[in-house]
Amino acid sequence: MLLFALMFIAPWRSRTRRHIQRLWHRYETPASPGPRVVVHAVSLGEVNAAGRFVRSMVDLGLNVICSTTTSSGGQRSRELHKDLVQIDWPLDISFCCKKWLDAVHPDVLVLVELEVWPTMIKLARERGIPVIVVNGRLSDRSFRKASQAKSILRDGYGNLTHVYAQSDADLSRFRSMGVATQNSSSRPNLKWERDPLDHSALEALRDSLRLDPEKPVIVFGSSAPEEHELFASCFTDDVQIVVAPRRPEWFEHAFRIFPNARLRTDRDSVGPCIVLNTLGELESVYAISDLVVMGRSFGDRHGSDPMAPAAVGKPVLIGPNFDDFESAVKTLRDAGGLRVVSSQSLPGVVSDLMADPKGLAEIGNLAFNAAMSARGVAAELAQEIMDQTQPPRRDRGGAEEKEEGMHRNALNTSAIRRDHEQS
Repeated sequence: MLLFALMFIAPWRSRTRRHIQRLWHRYETPASPGPRVVVHAVSLGEVNAAGRFVRSMVDLGLNVICSTTTSSGGQRSRELHKDLVQIDWPLDISFCCKKWLDAVHPDVLVLVELEVWPTMIKLARERGIPVIVVNGRLSDRSFRKASQAKSILRDGYGNLTHVYAQSDADLSRFRSMGVATQNSSSRPNLKWERDPLDHSALEALRDSLRLDPEKPVIVFGSSAPEEHELFASCFTDDVQIVVAPRRPEWFEHAFRIFPNARLRTDRDSVGPCIVLNTLGELESVYAISDLVVMGRSFGDRHGSDPMAPAAVGKPVLIGPNFDDFESAVKTLRDAGGLRVVSSQSLPGVVSDLMADPKGLAEIGNLAFNAAMSARGVAAELAQEIMDQTQPPRRDRGGAEEKEEGMHRNALNTSAIRRDHEQS
């Protein structure tokens, strides 16, 4: 079904044509010591979320391989983990998955957030390879879609070794999709875990952006085209703006809409509004801002991640549509580090907050304290993965494992009988 759909869509979508090329992709992974753990993070957001978690596993002596699907995710993963092997994830077609497993030989597969591919998970479990979801997220919208294809996805969810969900609500949805209660639990969101920021690096970033240190900075993060006019209306002469569209194809639209805009990559232009037309810099830019407004929340989309700016102590505003990040928004809102505002009230709220630096700092401190309360989850999950790496596991089918188990039981039974007769 998947192959047929790809072939049908390919003539109209370049992204689909790139997926089809993965049908004959060759996978090579160099030999290295330690249990082999493959961490699969689909795209940029998941790669950033798993950064500290990956390093925690490396510190434990695990041989970590990073897997991604999108080109932006792969690029970011290579930047974060220069010393680790990087591979692509296969299409969820049996011969592709078998070829991938034969080449990579993982001891454990770790899926970040939500990538439940039934074929890969079933084949991995048949070989005795644990498949674990960390930072599991199944929003209400995703759950409704998944429920409509429950019969197709049943093997994927039912064969998961363990799911560490982001929240109790996510945990309940995973269980409704077939994950056993004993194989699932909740942990704080990995996105609260952020590396400490280097002050000199941040100042260098401010200089490279050519920002005036005497003027406050407002960042509109992960924006969408339908929000650009609203965000541009918040501009006044006494502030500087950095707008970071979520997708590269939206850069040009933001450049046209914001007054006196300049592109981040244009080293010669000047102006108080910068379009961040690069990938991987947004989280650092949050750290040099005074206020952050989260995009994709004022239109018909489903929100953007408010945890990154909160983790560096920045006050956050978000629109009324944030279904995909409901748990994080609730945590920050309850702590006083985030405000939900409407499109109509946004310009006024921004103006009032920028006129009150002391109030801005207080909101930022509350956001930071909320983020700090969830620290430590990356190291905890890394240890959980370490506990799953009991060799030998790979390259063994279910029948072989069953036969070996019966043999061990027979030996144990004989030993117990001999001890009993001797006594």
